[in-house]
Amino acid sequence: MKNNTITLFVPGLWALLGHAGNEMQASMPSLNLLLKRCDGSTESVVESEILLLNRLGWQADEGADVPVAALERLATGIDSDGFWFRADPVNLQEDQNYLMMSFPSALDLDAAEVKALSDSINEHFAEDGWRLEVVDQQRWYLGLDKNPDIQTTPLWRVVGRDVFNLMPVGNNSRQWHAWMMEMQMLLYNHTANQARIGQGKATVSGLWVWGGGELPLLQRSDILLRGDSLFMQGISRQSGCRIKALPANMSSICDDNGAQAEQLVVLEQARAALLTGDMNRGMKALHELEKVVFQPLLALLQSRKLTALSIIATPGHIVNVSARGIRKWWRRNHIL
Repeated sequence: MKNNTITLFVPGLWALLGHAGNEMQASMPSLNLLLKRCDGSTESVVESEILLLNRLGWQADEGADVPVAALERLATGIDSDGFWFRADPVNLQEDQNYLMMSFPSALDLDAAEVKALSDSINEHFAEDGWRLEVVDQQRWYLGLDKNPDIQTTPLWRVVGRDVFNLMPVGNNSRQWHAWMMEMQMLLYNHTANQARIGQGKATVSGLWVWGGGELPLLQRSDILLRGDSLFMQGISRQSGCRIKALPANMSSICDDNGAQAEQLVVLEQARAALLTGDMNRGMKALHELEKVVFQPLLALLQSRKLTALSIIATPGHIVNVSARGIRKWWRRNHIL
């Protein structure tokens, strides 16, 4: 019998469960059973995507960003040579001693606004070696002449929070803090923003840079990838690993993996819900995960069609469950 294993990356899962509360957690019996009968769990502050790339042989310096921008660009066939950041337009709101980042849904830029804002930023920072490229309203990339020597915080971990303690850190952090303040001043009186104020819309008060780096060296190609994001597609192209879309029914996830018994699966429902700031959408995402993911995966473990399952939602817990361990009814692990 094939030794089928799945590593399930669900960024934002534990955070979303924490917001949902005990009643919601109690309504997810399959996930609760997986947690109670797990073989063990560890905590990690490392981003889920770094752990995923590590499984494919990436060896990065401690504290390095996940090179999200370069991999996304590769997936769409855009030149990815050099150092690239995601550079997402954001709205920042002052609240006494805090500077809070609004949820991305507060911005709904049209093409003319995007062009006007990005052209102004490119012109202003050209001498600093910036190349801001806009693929669409949601994906802005910042190319640099050299490694900026900073570490950043992914956007999804910043929305709805005070940004002061989440700003770039590293050897050049002071310069980047100054640039971010300079950009706020540049955009404050921008004609596109003034027009938005007149229409009662949120303004673009800066760019949040994150996910920076060059294309990573990935040394394994014998793992099956599952996921629909540009990030996963870029990993597939860079590593040579096969990639398949997520099955409509997780019960069949072990049926069509060919000779590759190890699968890395990335689910975005929890993180996408957190980015909206809408708790109703968050509850819906958790119900969906319970029904279409955890329930069928639990059944596969119980039937021994799946040998082992790891659930990774870092920063947070890494939970390991085995087909043997799931039968140990006396286990009462408490993860959450």
